[in-house]
Amino acid sequence: MTNIDKKDSNSSVEAVKLREMCSLVLHRADAEHDKIIGDAQNEISQWVNKQEAMLDAECSAILKDAKKRADETASRLIADAKRECSRERIKLQNKYAVEACAIFQRKLEALRDRRDYKEILAGLTFEAIEKIPDGQDVSFRLSTADAGLGQDLAAIIKGAMPEVNITFDPAPGEFNGGVMISSADGRWSVVSDWRAKTEELADTIAARILAAL
Repeated sequence: MTNIDKKDSNSSVEAVKLREMCSLVLHRADAEHDKIIGDAQNEISQWVNKQEAMLDAECSAILKDAKKRADETASRLIADAKRECSRERIKLQNKYAVEACAIFQRKLEALRDRRDYKEILAGLTFEAIEKIPDGQDVSFRLSTADAGLGQDLAAIIKGAMPEVNITFDPAPGEFNGGVMISSADGRWSVVSDWRAKTEELADTIAARILAAL
């Protein structure tokens, strides 16, 4: 074999080896490429899953907090509304109680138009006398509008309670209807007028209004 043939043969072998080497390198490169891509895809998938889990958790926390705040707000609004309703109810009750007491007092003042008004005043006087110590000398006064009934009323009281030494004081009392009993020495007095009667029944009137509302 000539040198030229040997040289050609060596070149052919080297070419084959070079192709094999290139093929091996390319195969390894493809494998490494696939591995890198696979690892990258796995890493990206894991990152995406982690981010989705974090996002879901954050959304759940936001929704939970929003619901809590909404519930708290709703509860606060309901509580505020109940308090406001209670305040308005109390105001309304007080308003009606005052109006009812005023109406009641006007009804008592209207008793002056009745024929038995002197007997009604006598009843108030008897009631007031029961509150004073026995054996006391007393006097009674009437309102300006009722002063003309004083002597007649004194006669009624003396006839019904002869043991009581009572006199009529013509000086009118500063009240509208009813009677005021005083001791002769001025140390005590009992007022049984329409305002006092209204105040005595104020709680009863308020209770009835409360039950009605």
